[in-house]
Amino acid sequence: MTIEQLKYIVAIAKYGTLKDASEDLHVTLSALSQGLNRLEKELGLTLFTRNRTGSSITKEGKVIVNHAKKVLDSLDDLTEVAQVMQNRLTGTLKVASIPGPFFKLFTIVQQMKSIYPEINIQIREQNSQTMIEELQSEKVDVALAVYNDEDIQKNPDLTFTKITSCKMLIVAHQDSPVIQNNHTVTDELIKQPVIIFDDKMVIATMNEIKYAFGRNDIVISVNNPHIVQQYVEENKAYTVGLDLTFTHSKSFMQNMNFAKIDFLTTIPVEHTFGIVTKANRHETQLMKEFAYELKKEFKDYVKEITPIEQ
Repeated sequence: MTIEQLKYIVAIAKYGTLKDASEDLHVTLSALSQGLNRLEKELGLTLFTRNRTGSSITKEGKVIVNHAKKVLDSLDDLTEVAQVMQNRLTGTLKVASIPGPFFKLFTIVQQMKSIYPEINIQIREQNSQTMIEELQSEKVDVALAVYNDEDIQKNPDLTFTKITSCKMLIVAHQDSPVIQNNHTVTDELIKQPVIIFDDKMVIATMNEIKYAFGRNDIVISVNNPHIVQQYVEENKAYTVGLDLTFTHSKSFMQNMNFAKIDFLTTIPVEHTFGIVTKANRHETQLMKEFAYELKKEFKDYVKEITPIEQ
């Protein structure tokens, strides 16, 4: 039994055909077939049933392939640990984050790049729903998302690690009539334009506000959080969003009034901000290092957002 043979069966299980597996591994079809035959003979088991459409994994094959994945993951871990010891960690990590905490990631990336110059960390700003979908399809490795108990129940294939709690706020320019005395929401809520970030939790909150206060016909939904902030700063509209979305910008909050949304009845008022990963996906050393730095960096961030509560 060789490491190459373990890679062969994992690839065949992934692609379903010897041809596609051989192309992915950059080996000849003959070499792949012979390696599989030798391994099956050594184990005394049939791992795949060959047919015209491809190779179907057997019941015994599923068990063996799962063990093969664990062996290969352990070998990768061993290599990566050695790289960490020599500050030679490599690899690519794809990270997605909601607006607000996004800026914190640059600090983490700079710190990690100074230690491991050969790593590549790609960061994108997205809404939580898109991040969860891309985690499941493995387009994203790590997500910084906002979620609630319903999301956890609906996605048993994901791992949710809490960083802090967060709340929805109504935020308006200090000259806007929407909020008075820093916390009192007025009837102007249904008369003034509102601009929101295109996120399912924000939209659900806005719908609940409509139910409680009445319909607002001037609602703008955009996927660019900077446009949201610009409109509110220019007092063209108020917005609804999570507290941690706004607190990173002290200059922005200095000119704003904000109010907690404590009148909702059908959806949660409090949500959770945290790290989300795919549960059954192997956690590389780069992912572990990033998660460690993430939690360390956000310890201070949690302290920053708590004063917003009134």
